[in-house]
Amino acid sequence: MGCAERTTGLRPMANLVLLASVLCIVVFLAGCEGKGSHAAEGSESADYYHADNDIAMVVRSLADAVSVGEPLDSVDYDYDGILTDGQGTPLYTDVQGAPGQWEVNVVSPHRAVIRNLYLGDLLPGDLEAYITGSLNLTDADLVETHEYDSDDESDLALYSIPGGELRFETRAGIAPNGLEGPLMSIVIAARQ
Repeated sequence: MGCAERTTGLRPMANLVLLASVLCIVVFLAGCEGKGSHAAEGSESADYYHADNDIAMVVRSLADAVSVGEPLDSVDYDYDGILTDGQGTPLYTDVQGAPGQWEVNVVSPHRAVIRNLYLGDLLPGDLEAYITGSLNLTDADLVETHEYDSDDESDLALYSIPGGELRFETRAGIAPNGLEGPLMSIVIAARQ
């Protein structure tokens, strides 16, 4: 048997091995792709929005500036957009189903206001607890609280912080379509 005859005898076997290898690789890659797309879909629906604008960090930064007597500057702090909890999740969803919008506004060198712009499913008590916890504030730091039983049903909680005060003001709001929700202002002010 010549050399050419031996090669052609092995060729069908080599083609079969090559074909089987290619099929294994294709099946393996298809399996990996399928798993990856399901994981991506699952993570996308569970966490459809992520941002790193943690409200506790914003309040802490403002409180730190107040505690050392640093004038607040709108260039450093003014912001319109989405604020989040420590996990990157928006603090609320507005009545349209979008992540809730906030405004951080330095109104003077000694005072800043953070407020939600639209009605939604905001939980003011939970947000207050999150922020006061991040500042290590306790009931001993709570200066006063009020619940007003007027038409706007406002609540107030005032905390003493080093060099100033932290005020949570919440009132009920009603959208034109009749949906209700809280409007919250968080005020950080230097002691005058």
